[in-house]
Amino acid sequence: MASFAFPDIAKKATLSDGTTYGYIHIPPSSPSKPTFLLLHGAPSSSYIWHHQIDLLPKAGFGVIAPDLLGYGDTDRPVEVELYQIHRLVGHLHELVTRVIGVNKVIGVGHDFGSGLLSHTYLHRKDLFTGVIFIAVGFGFLNARFDPDFIISLSKHLVGYSTAGYTKLFISPEGASIVEKHHKLMDSIFFAQDPTIWKEHLLPEGALMKFFEAGKEVPVGDWLAPHELEMHNKILKHSGYTGPLNWYKAAALLDPAKEDVEFPEEEKKITVPTLFILPTKDYVLIHEAQIQSTKAVAPHARVVNIDAGHWAMWEKKEEVERLIEEFGKEVERGG
Repeated sequence: MASFAFPDIAKKATLSDGTTYGYIHIPPSSPSKPTFLLLHGAPSSSYIWHHQIDLLPKAGFGVIAPDLLGYGDTDRPVEVELYQIHRLVGHLHELVTRVIGVNKVIGVGHDFGSGLLSHTYLHRKDLFTGVIFIAVGFGFLNARFDPDFIISLSKHLVGYSTAGYTKLFISPEGASIVEKHHKLMDSIFFAQDPTIWKEHLLPEGALMKFFEAGKEVPVGDWLAPHELEMHNKILKHSGYTGPLNWYKAAALLDPAKEDVEFPEEEKKITVPTLFILPTKDYVLIHEAQIQSTKAVAPHARVVNIDAGHWAMWEKKEEVERLIEEFGKEVERGG
């Protein structure tokens, strides 16, 4: 949440459809320096990028980091249909180009932010000079997300379910259940031992059993107490209805006509592309993520990192180095 985490630089703007977004914008030190557009996932906020918001400007780069719909300082509608991803593409493009006045960015996506980046790139290619995916690679939804299919597929490919928790997240009572057990949710999301996800998060029904057992697991030592405190403060303010509406929109809504009819031959990323892949993120089918990214960006560079899902926190120095090196490459002309 921009105003909690960055009170001196947080901003708000209302878009043409009346939606208010909170965001951070720090211009680059010179016009030749790229600006990074940082897109968080679920459930987090712009705060997930606080290391980059601090360090990238010190290297001369610009930064734009919005709280996405449902989070932080941005509006948090309860209606699931307002979270259809094509609508959010329009929001993001308007915020960056009309409100902030930036016409070229390097897009960086984590988790659901990678999906929003994928859709925004394909529909607004002229905005991007480069793209970076973290944890989740390229993903373009032109059909509903089917948890049962992913559960079955992942069991076949990697021997365990990777999507069981999504069944709880998209249920009518999902948000209230998670809010009731938010400390337990934090402990498993940020667990010191990432393999715990295979037992308590990813199998169908496992997360509810974890909540009912009521026993927290140790949080990663890479997450400072003040970081967890700020994360909790933001999520307590925002609640989980908005964050979980991203899952519901993917699973319960038909995609927009513009996505269903998007030409296959135009699903290509032609700008420099980096995929930072945490090897201990067990929610991913790693080879499938690489294949989906390489299918649209054969030139993409894939870098494996010995980390779990929250690589930008767990391996902050390594991720920051990769992002800055990529920015310098784009600055030199790719």
